[in-house]
Parts: sequence; structure tokens; C-alpha cells
Amino acid sequence: MPGVRDAGSSFFRLRNLSGLWMGSLRMTADWTEIDRRDRGTRFIAITPKSIINSSASTTMIFASINPYIGCEFGCAYCYARDTHRWTVEKAATQSGAAASEAGTLPPKDAFERRILVKQNAASLLACTLKPSHLRGNPLVIGTATDPYQPAERTFHITRSLLEMLLNYRNLHLGIITKSPLIARDTDLLAELSARHRLTVSLSLGSIDGTLLRRLEPRAPAPHARLRAMQKLSQAGVRVGLLIAPILPGITDGREGLRALVAAAKEAGAAWVAGSPLRMGPATRATLMPWLARERPDLAARYQRHYGDRHWVSRAYSEALHRRLEALQKEFGILPEEGMREKRNFSRVRRPPDQIELWRKGESG
Repeated sequence: MPGVRDAGSSFFRLRNLSGLWMGSLRMTADWTEIDRRDRGTRFIAITPKSIINSSASTTMIFASINPYIGCEFGCAYCYARDTHRWTVEKAATQSGAAASEAGTLPPKDAFERRILVKQNAASLLACTLKPSHLRGNPLVIGTATDPYQPAERTFHITRSLLEMLLNYRNLHLGIITKSPLIARDTDLLAELSARHRLTVSLSLGSIDGTLLRRLEPRAPAPHARLRAMQKLSQAGVRVGLLIAPILPGITDGREGLRALVAAAKEAGAAWVAGSPLRMGPATRATLMPWLARERPDLAARYQRHYGDRHWVSRAYSEALHRRLEALQKEFGILPEEGMREKRNFSRVRRPPDQIELWRKGESG
């Protein structure tokens, strides 16, 4: 399950982003600016006519809910920026000044500085959620943008959704976030865990705070996320570590991953799952300039090996899997638990004819 997200990972891989957002694009014409920050972020209320993205529309095994469109964290590898652009472009001609103003910004800036808030999310969920339609498959909150991003401190949209879900029983629920703000809702999540099968995927790619500040400029620090994991675990909430995306040559080193898995184990992670970077179009537009600026020594390798393709090689993927599996066994974490979570939140398969992009041994 940014983000999920993760953002840009093969764990919550999207074959058709437009399908993921088809439900959210059906909205009324009323866009209203409801808040702004000195740092330049504006928050715009939107009123979608649907809130659940079905598994049929996402081509994934799960249905999803995203309380916000856009995210302030600014992760260089984020795959979801185009969802914001499509929404703004669709609404700019019919939704008044707020949508028109958002449409004047470059898509990258609009995604991070014009956050769309689905204020009617909880009431929509109450009207439209039919457990039988889920067929036992997961309902995941936060597959495209973080449900506990800074906007949630003010608007409480994610919390309102969780409160609504207390009215149901025996659902399979998931939450993906990289924000320690989720610890605010520990009591609520513990209550949901007693009523449903709930899994929290806490996304963290490294415990190197300096590196993450460059990659995820406004995301919370690693130690804060690990504290949130520990609080949830101690409250009886099933929480695991999602290492996604793992960036070749940057966050895939054995010692860095070892330190991360050790920290997660100490914080009470029930499982660990990780996946290498998927280089989709939106990710390419932001990550390649980041590499040219921050890691010019790797920029040419990424360009050469990814080319115009999305995937790492099978050899690299398998080598990374073995590395993660060995680290989990070292710290007493069952690899099967992480694989189970992957199966729960993934359906899309890698193309069988993918050429080798990252050779074994190039993982750092």
C-alpha cells in the first residue's frame, strides 16, 4: 500500500493512473479556497461525487480511498503528480477561480502547493460503502497521496473516514503513510483493529535523515516515524515497515538497509516489505533532475539502464529480494509476513520481456 504512497514503488504499482482517479474526477463545480499558509500552500475544498476507487478501475486487488489530491512532502520520486494535474485541468474550465489559479502553476508546484481537500469524504463513504462489493479484498487509504500529510492536522478528513468505518465490522483495511501524525489516532486505530483486519504500512526508505531531507524535503524525520510505529505497535495495531521505493545505488546498500530493518524491529514492526523504484513518467520528470543536481555520478547510469522503461532488471529485483529476506531473518522477522502483505496489495505483474536494466552487483 504514497507515498504507499509508496510512492513510486512497485509494491503499490499503478498500471493506469487515470483509472485510479476516475471516481474522484466526477465532482461538482464548487472549488473554494479554505486556507493558506505563509509558505505558499493553499488548500482548496472540492466535492467529489464518489470516494471509493474500485479494484476494477485501479486494476489492483484492492479498492482505495485518497482523502487529498496533492501532497506537501515533495518527494523526488513521487509517481502521483499527474493525478493532480488531470484533476485541475478538468476542473479549471468549470470550477471557478480556485481551480483556474491552480492551473496556472507548473504541475510539480501545483501538486505540492495547491492541496485539494475532499471535505465530503466521510459522508460519501457512508452513502456508498457496500462491504459485499469489496468481496473480502482490502480497502486501502492513501495509495496515491499521504492521508496524514500536514493538511490532515487542520482538516481531519482521514480521521473522519476512520470514524465512519467504526460503523462496520470485519473489513480488510489498510493505511499507507510516512507521517508520524498517524499516532494521533492511535486509540481510534486500536478500536478499528478490534473490529476489522487492519494493517498500517509505515513508509520509510532510510534512517539517514540528511539523505531523506534531500529526497523528501518536507517529509517527517526517520526517528519521528519510528516513534509513531512503536506507539501503534504497543497499542496492538498491526504495523509494518514499507521500504518503497528502494533507489538503486542510493538506498539499497546492505548496511543502510540493515540499520533500517533493525530500527523497525526495535520499534515493533510486524513485517517488512520493500520494492525497487519504478520509473514512471511522473517519477522520471522529477527524479532525473534531482539526480542531475544531487547525484550526478548516478544520473547517467539511471538514464542508461532505465532508458524509457519503468522497471529494474529481474536480476536486480531478485538480488534485492534476497538481501531483504536475509536481513529479515537476521532480526527475527518472518519474510513470509512481508510477502503476504505484498500479495494483499498487488496484482500487476512485471512484463516478461523486460530487458536487464540493473545488473546483479550494482546495488551498492
